[in-house]
Amino acid sequence: MDRPRSGPIRFLTVISLFLSIFWAFYSLKLRKLWRSQAWYEERRRELFVSQARRFRNTAVDLGGLMIKLGQFFSTRVDVLPQAVTKELASLQDEVQPVDFAALRQEAEAEFGRPLEEIYERLEETPLAAASLGQVHCGRLAGGQTVAVKIQRPGIEELVDTDLKAVRRVIDLIKLLTDWEKYADFDAIFSEFSATVHEELDYIHEGHNAETIAANLADDREVIIPKIHWEHTTRRVLTMEFEEGMKITDYEGLAKAGVNRHDLAIRLLQIYVKQILVNGFFHADPHPGNLFVTPAGRIILIDFGMVGVISMPLRESLVQLAQAMIQRNYDQVVTLLKKVGFLRRGADAELLAKAIALFMEQILGKGGDLFSGDLGEIMDNMEALLYENPFQIPANFTFLGRALGTLFGLCVGLDPEINFLDEARPYVTEFTRENIKVWDIVREKATAIGNSLVELPPLAERVLHKAERGDLHIKVSLPELGETFAANTRALNRLTWALTFGFILGTSSYLLVNHYQIEARYGFGASALLFLVLLFQNGGGQRRRHFHHPPPIRRGQRG
Repeated sequence: MDRPRSGPIRFLTVISLFLSIFWAFYSLKLRKLWRSQAWYEERRRELFVSQARRFRNTAVDLGGLMIKLGQFFSTRVDVLPQAVTKELASLQDEVQPVDFAALRQEAEAEFGRPLEEIYERLEETPLAAASLGQVHCGRLAGGQTVAVKIQRPGIEELVDTDLKAVRRVIDLIKLLTDWEKYADFDAIFSEFSATVHEELDYIHEGHNAETIAANLADDREVIIPKIHWEHTTRRVLTMEFEEGMKITDYEGLAKAGVNRHDLAIRLLQIYVKQILVNGFFHADPHPGNLFVTPAGRIILIDFGMVGVISMPLRESLVQLAQAMIQRNYDQVVTLLKKVGFLRRGADAELLAKAIALFMEQILGKGGDLFSGDLGEIMDNMEALLYENPFQIPANFTFLGRALGTLFGLCVGLDPEINFLDEARPYVTEFTRENIKVWDIVREKATAIGNSLVELPPLAERVLHKAERGDLHIKVSLPELGETFAANTRALNRLTWALTFGFILGTSSYLLVNHYQIEARYGFGASALLFLVLLFQNGGGQRRRHFHHPPPIRRGQRG
């Protein structure tokens, strides 16, 4: 099937894809009215898989930004269920290559001269095909072997068209649903759009590579290919070619005698340093961008997608990492709320237990965590997860993507890896080097001193008010208010639904008894009421209906 290249046709194709997926779930919701809950849950799980597969197939056919968007969705584990993210995760390996003649024309237009004047040789068979560009092996006049990444022809126009379509889809979602309560779609779109445009600028990517190379210059276990700037433009990137095997080529690693446990630890160390120390990290560590030399050195490539973390946020992440390795789960919950991973009102005590279980079973070795009834705790945690107190802030999207992919790679290399214990020496070392202890001591001492000064007069004022009977206690009941609001919305929807059902039934009765004109008016009124009901009900389905994660087990990897 030919890919739609025309702007309007492609725009409508993308819009219709999202609207059809949206309608598939709403039509299922309507059929739920005369079906059992078990039937609905089963059909909903099947629909998630079928619609994710439909999106993936359409993305592969359209190419361009739709591939990138599918990869982006595959990281949003806080919004989409595992069945969807798993289905979309394979998009990276399904990109169709571009004919070399079209790439040659693009590159020669960029350089303004034939490729033979730039490269002594350039292989026509690609080393890798990505959503925005394609990589070919070549050789310079001096005999150096290089990897040449050439942007796909017309990709900028396709990206602009697709971004406009996605923007319209977001506008529709905000109009028809209340999903914006659970995810900041505008911020996510803004971050995604900015990142994609940066990936289209290979000069920007070259500078990213040099920044990370400088930050990791003292680590001889990592290799960052050198950029050949004299043969690099905005649409063509020429870099050193480094020979290596994919980090997931376990058979090749075994033949080369590379210790997979040590390799996992080195990979973890590289990313801990990038994230917690440098605040500038390679944000796309999938197997196609990570290679290993026979000597066990790690090669990083493709720096179009990077993440930047501010110093205040980095300090919070360091504190979070410290709390994790020290198993201080109450502090973990506090810091997760601080950086925006937990919504206000989440049950801190239950969350601490849930996080402790997750951390020990998945990141640690597991152990006897609780003396109480584990079955009861699991039931409580299941209810907790249904309410989805977790969220990924927009500025953490690519950090979450990187950490999720990194987790999978490290576990693949060493299934018995204990992230908490292995990260401890690096976090401790980086904390010692980058956090000024005396500043912390001075800050805490000042806070304690202020409290000691302010406490006696405050206690005196409280006691005087209590003695006079003027002491008032304010109790915040946000959950009660939310419950009343939810009940009001449900009552309104029920009223509209009953009215719709009554008019529809009456119209059917009139039609059967040959009152056709009156029946038509009735059916018209019921159609209008149906639209009102649809709009009101757009956001009524809580997010828990869209994410029902299975129990996490040590041996189960998504």
